[in-house]
Amino acid sequence: MAKLSNEELKTILENRIVEIKNSSLEDEKIINEESVKTIVKHLSLGNEIPSLAKQFFEIAPKMKVVWLHLCECTGCSESLLRSELPSFDEFIFDFFSLEYHETLMAANGTKAEELIEDILDQDFLLAVEGGVAAIDTFFLTIGANAESGHEILQKLAKKAKAIYAIGTCSSYGGIQAAYPNPSKTCGISEVLTQKVVNIPGCPPSDVNIIANLAFFALFGILPELDEQNRPVWAYGKCLHDMCERKAKFESGIFAEHFDDEAAKNGACLFKIGCKGPYTYNNCPKVKFNSKTSWPVASGHGCIACSEKNFWDEFGNYEKPMANIFSYAKLQNKDFSTQFILEEQIKTLSNIDFEFETNIKLILQNIAKNKLGALLVENYKKSFEANYAFIEKNFDESSNISSDFWKYLEINFILAKGEFLKNKEDFLNAAQNYTFKHASPYDFKLNLSGEKPKLDVSKSFRMPLIYLCGGLDFEGIAFSVLKAFEKSVKDVLEFNNPKIVNL
Repeated sequence: MAKLSNEELKTILENRIVEIKNSSLEDEKIINEESVKTIVKHLSLGNEIPSLAKQFFEIAPKMKVVWLHLCECTGCSESLLRSELPSFDEFIFDFFSLEYHETLMAANGTKAEELIEDILDQDFLLAVEGGVAAIDTFFLTIGANAESGHEILQKLAKKAKAIYAIGTCSSYGGIQAAYPNPSKTCGISEVLTQKVVNIPGCPPSDVNIIANLAFFALFGILPELDEQNRPVWAYGKCLHDMCERKAKFESGIFAEHFDDEAAKNGACLFKIGCKGPYTYNNCPKVKFNSKTSWPVASGHGCIACSEKNFWDEFGNYEKPMANIFSYAKLQNKDFSTQFILEEQIKTLSNIDFEFETNIKLILQNIAKNKLGALLVENYKKSFEANYAFIEKNFDESSNISSDFWKYLEINFILAKGEFLKNKEDFLNAAQNYTFKHASPYDFKLNLSGEKPKLDVSKSFRMPLIYLCGGLDFEGIAFSVLKAFEKSVKDVLEFNNPKIVNL
């Protein structure tokens, strides 16, 4: 669904209100104004929407919801039960009509089966909690008629007005799909031809569940989705960028243990396993358990639970994504990361730009602001030998270069404390990195002069941070190449003659 403006959404809502008032469907009820305001706020809609949304919910027939349990642990339902605005009782009595939910409904056996058959002739939203065993279907047999979860899913999906994969299991397969996946479980979108809105998380917040259902109830359409069919309003930003511990990350201040004073005083948890920089979700903003807290605030790092294949591809949950802590490569060699470097390096080597290569001056540049000064100081403490090597081998003279290999060598020196003698050492390290998720980097080319210049304070800040945070050289090498490649591709799309010299 393409992004609609607030004005377009307002028009849709106004027209729907008029349509209901002119029909026999009007169903008057009392709606909590604060609950409506909260939903609209989370969806980032305009100031005129809350009053219209309240008016709509007060007269519209309640949208029916069928909540289906497949391969899961019921954690998503537990998250839903802890909703605050709207509360769970408001959700099922005022905003929606929960027609079927195996954990909560009173009916069982054949009576429960009858509920499913009856709903097929009505309009309803389908919320699916859990992955589906679509090949060896005997792994999931449900109900008095002993139907497979796959059969029930297909039957309901054909009739649903919209389909929501609630949680990571339903979105991507979850823990059931982790290696070696004996049940051959997968996300529901892999076996359905209909559009599926993924709401990943283990579990997702109650906000992400209710607000997405409410969007369809209000407007009759799906919200804007990203390339993984996740609602952009909830999953469009990196969790790390909203984290209350990010300033410590930027300063190179990391907790060494879960019980140390640094962790208690707000130090970044990356070194003890936080996967926030790789995760897209709004957890720091909406939190869990009626906005009580979220994992990082409570003292444990994010485990990237809303990302695809997070059980297998994000390493040890209490260690950084460094090769030394990899268990995935020992289980299954297919998890090792290989990517083509020859063409990539050829392209990068022909990018026409200049940058400072004197690491001593680069570090001085980074240290010009408060966070940068703390970062350089923490790097100096953590890598005394590397810092001593830099002090010994670099003077105060500027050394401008256009050699891309010099750029790679600076990263090598920061990580290893020695000069790069063989180019293959860098490339082999990148190729041998176990995890395919690159650590985010910042690159900025200044295009104001005759020849573009690389902003060294931005481009070399991240290696210092990740080194202090426990990422090994393999992770640094892989991430540097992938991030620079992406940055260059973005520039090449504009075909800027200042940069391209092929």
